[in-house]
Amino acid sequence: MARILGIGNVVLDTQLFVNTFPIEDSEQRAEKRLFAIGGNVANNLQVLQQLGHDCALCATLATDNAAKRLKNALEARQIDLSHIQRFIQGSTPTSYVQINNQNGSRTIVHFRDLPEVDFDHFAKIEIEAFDWLHFEGRNLEALSGMLNIAKTFLSHQPISIELEKPRDGLESLLTQVNVIFTGFAYAQASGFQTATDLIDHLQSCAPQATIICSWGSEGAWYAAPGAMPCHQATQALPKPVDTLGAGDTFIAATVDALIAQKPLAEAVSAGNQLARRKCQQLGLDNLLDPLVTRKPIANIKHITNSRATVVPAPGLQHKVVLIKHDNEVKAYLNNCPHQDVPLDEAYKIDINPFEMTMKCSVHDAFFRIEDGVCVEGPCWREELTPVDLEIDPETGAIYIAEQ
Repeated sequence: MARILGIGNVVLDTQLFVNTFPIEDSEQRAEKRLFAIGGNVANNLQVLQQLGHDCALCATLATDNAAKRLKNALEARQIDLSHIQRFIQGSTPTSYVQINNQNGSRTIVHFRDLPEVDFDHFAKIEIEAFDWLHFEGRNLEALSGMLNIAKTFLSHQPISIELEKPRDGLESLLTQVNVIFTGFAYAQASGFQTATDLIDHLQSCAPQATIICSWGSEGAWYAAPGAMPCHQATQALPKPVDTLGAGDTFIAATVDALIAQKPLAEAVSAGNQLARRKCQQLGLDNLLDPLVTRKPIANIKHITNSRATVVPAPGLQHKVVLIKHDNEVKAYLNNCPHQDVPLDEAYKIDINPFEMTMKCSVHDAFFRIEDGVCVEGPCWREELTPVDLEIDPETGAIYIAEQ
């Protein structure tokens, strides 16, 4: 186990899952909304902690409710927050992320109203107590001094940096680091067409550094100091679930392997493998657990607005009632709130297509299909329990939504 200090950004992500990417100046329903920890270095540390390391975050937080949510989430994941710099004025950085259910792509709009970590705050940290320092390539006003301190006071601990976006003066600081992580977005923004072109350029800026360049589904290219670039392919993934944080996962897994003194090629391969694993699930939690393959509970082509379909739902206490309403599939637990019995206990659930209600076969309670509210019967104004669904837009398979 290594002690790792990450210096950079922590953000509250608001993730909206949509079935198609929105058209400009249009209105669209999101299928699901999640709140999550965001920010590259915060994501790096979440993954490194799962890989067995003792991780500390150096970033800034406000004092608002979003900051409290982030603090609780990070502490629950055993990230050391003793080096957080707090600001009374300003608000916690927030990213609004649209995730396309069709291909797992993510589009991010970021809002920031908070200063970055300042040099004086970083200078008070006993960095010699850490085995690895990882910086985000941002906050140029303070980054130069931070890297100078790190290079001066660290005798053997590696210093790594991520280059995500080109910034004036950033590449002049690269002589201070041991490992450079970069990727397709940086290459594209800098005018380089290939990973090898970018690596060649960075080698001229930082001949002492190991350079690792991730390239999404094409894997990654890498080069040791003075060596030619090499390529490490990754296995194709037909349909990603969620690519948000895949690059951060790649960096974390590669750092973990380098700490274990594995050869560079093996380290990059480890990064590819865990990044691919991450793309098959939502979020960053439990990345080392076996991947659970979800099974659909039904298919949309079998669901109509004239008949209630009752299906088993693994993980739920009751079966689920499925029925269409205005071209949307509604789902409720098959449990009447009057006396906790299935709606179809005596016979099938009757549907009134004119009133748009469904009737409990035991108590003659009528529930609106639209929202599950009882509009007539012994449990008047009580509600059926709704169930969140996810529907594959290509196959029509219906799944219980992941929480």
